[in-house]
Amino acid sequence: MVNTRPWAAFVASFVLFVSPAGPLAALQPAPVRLSPYLGLFATQDKLYDELGMIAEYDTGLFRLYMDISLINDGKYEPEEPLPRGYDFNLRQGTVELNYRPLSLLAGRTPHSDEIDSPYSMFISSWEIPAMIVSFNYDDSFFFYETRWISLNQNPKWYRTPEPIYVWEDEQAPDIFDPDNLDPATETNNVYFRPLERGANYKVYGIRLGDWRLGMQESVVYINQTFYPEYFFSPLPMFFTQLVNSSAGKPWTQIDDENSHVGFFVDLTRPRYYAYLQFLMGDLNLGAFVPGSDFRQPHKLGWSLGGARDFSFGRLGLYHAGALKYTFAATSANTRNYSLKRYEYTYYPAVEYLFEGQPRALDYRDNYIGYLYGENNLAFMVTYDGVVNDYDIHGSAEFVVSGSKSPANPWHEYRGHPGRYGSDRVVHLLDESPLEKTVRISSSIGRSFGRWDLKASAMIGAVFNELEVVAVEQPEDDDPHEDPDIQPGLYKPSDHNRLLFEFFIGARYNFAIRPPQREAAGR
Repeated sequence: MVNTRPWAAFVASFVLFVSPAGPLAALQPAPVRLSPYLGLFATQDKLYDELGMIAEYDTGLFRLYMDISLINDGKYEPEEPLPRGYDFNLRQGTVELNYRPLSLLAGRTPHSDEIDSPYSMFISSWEIPAMIVSFNYDDSFFFYETRWISLNQNPKWYRTPEPIYVWEDEQAPDIFDPDNLDPATETNNVYFRPLERGANYKVYGIRLGDWRLGMQESVVYINQTFYPEYFFSPLPMFFTQLVNSSAGKPWTQIDDENSHVGFFVDLTRPRYYAYLQFLMGDLNLGAFVPGSDFRQPHKLGWSLGGARDFSFGRLGLYHAGALKYTFAATSANTRNYSLKRYEYTYYPAVEYLFEGQPRALDYRDNYIGYLYGENNLAFMVTYDGVVNDYDIHGSAEFVVSGSKSPANPWHEYRGHPGRYGSDRVVHLLDESPLEKTVRISSSIGRSFGRWDLKASAMIGAVFNELEVVAVEQPEDDDPHEDPDIQPGLYKPSDHNRLLFEFFIGARYNFAIRPPQREAAGR
């Protein structure tokens, strides 16, 4: 006999939800809120401006939010021949459904980590807009989120200096089109294949009074943009990856994935907040076993800090770091540095073409996780307060960085350093010189009626600034390899530079309200 009670309960709850007495019946039309804005920017090397519009419709159950602007910062080539070099900036476009404790959000948006920190590990605090779909459940005890992140979808082609796959002609799998060769490489065994990539992020956690404890994990996969099982299944993605990619099954998938797992704990009380977060890419357990000769490096990241209220404002102190290679891909062979392009980044590259010439990508615009990527230590002090109705923010930061390249798994090596005789499993800032960056920033803002005004400034300096350089091949490397097709490295240079940013902006807020209904019975 079929048990119909669960279905009956579901139907009853749905009927209650849509019935005249249910939540939908209580919904009232909301105002359409519009906010045009203008921002003026000055940096150490350019002046530019941004003109945009925010539109929002929010009933509580349903929220639509759009933020689009025109900007002439010269970062990317404009798609349309607009005057003064303006380009469209799609800041945000989302639809959100909230029926607590459930919520669903979809669209392009800056997205954030579970912890409140400038140095979050799993999702960057740099607030990079991305196409996501997020399902969230949060009650007084348990919370859970599954989030899909679109990376590279339906690419026209892939034309950065490095190849995706390199095979001998007679070994090329059928999935590669022999006609899809790049004549610029002047080689017949470099196959450029349009590369689709996607990512998923999950959070599992519980509340114990003022404490929260949770597990986080993420995975990047290639040759597809959406992996349904990772999004819909609550099983840990690490084990799903192991099962689905292992051999000896008729349904073994062609590619595996790059996964990160970790945990966090935080404490929230009326006057202070504190947290600890840990991320692991690879942990070489063999390093703890006597006599083991497996010396693959650890790939770890960490973040800790917090903020406390005082009579003069709120002070925060934060620290984070990541070992070398933490967010890079791992697969390499004797023919290619980057066999599987599943680095923990939005784009599998360190450069992009601008007006036909390669330009270094600001790695803070690329990492899905920790904004400074691997091989660095960062420290920050912050202040937040309100003075005469003005919102004040300030920060001082020091960052020290070594070489990094998420697109190049092991930098100068064709495999992890242990294969080349290195006994170390912890690699961090193990070179000279190192990049050192100091920044001091402040901002002030206030609302006057419908107007929001804000100004901010940053001044600092960077010493031995990281620059993208070509890979220097080891002396015992294959002399027939072409080093020009390998991904470049961000390496400390002998260049120093002053840093300066200034911003002043204004936003005007108004609403188009729904017509008032006439009184009943009139």
